[in-house]
Amino acid sequence: MITFLRGNLFSKKAGFVTMDVQGVGYAVRVSNYTLDRIPSHGENLFLFIYHNITENDQQLFGFSTEEEKLIFELLISVKGVGPKIALALLSAMSPVQISEAIVQQNASLIAQGPGIGKKSAERIVLELKDKMELVSSDHTHTASPMNTVQNEVLSALEALGYPKNRALTAFQAARKDHPDDSSVSGLIKTSLNYLQR
Repeated sequence: MITFLRGNLFSKKAGFVTMDVQGVGYAVRVSNYTLDRIPSHGENLFLFIYHNITENDQQLFGFSTEEEKLIFELLISVKGVGPKIALALLSAMSPVQISEAIVQQNASLIAQGPGIGKKSAERIVLELKDKMELVSSDHTHTASPMNTVQNEVLSALEALGYPKNRALTAFQAARKDHPDDSSVSGLIKTSLNYLQR
């Protein structure tokens, strides 16, 4: 499973970049948000990667920031929203705009994204509102003690093989049901209980 790529930019066009990583070319799908932040041909490039594997295909989706990748992963966790639709939404709106629209329950704004109808937009808002509030809180209070605990818990759960979006959901449930527990070990144990159900 590829989680990031570091190399040189070989070429870029709408929706795609090709990276030269030690002589191997990787075709990576990217949003307009990331494309606008990519350097010129031949320069060093680092992208966070979502490696999408299906029965008949493999595709790499690249992101200039961890925040964009996290929102992409949250979007595709919603039924009916695949990687291409999520990337199209990230091309139409910035990660901050998407996050704010979901937190403010502005489904009509989400529905303006390519390939997203009214019902899909409402489902995105309904399923992701609480998760997105937690993500937004993360980036607003990056130095808070609980944010440090959360990062350690999520890192441990990811190291055990759980996807970040599932780990985040489990952590949120653990915090809600055990508000007095702020220990890393305790929250890891409680989060695992939710993940193993």
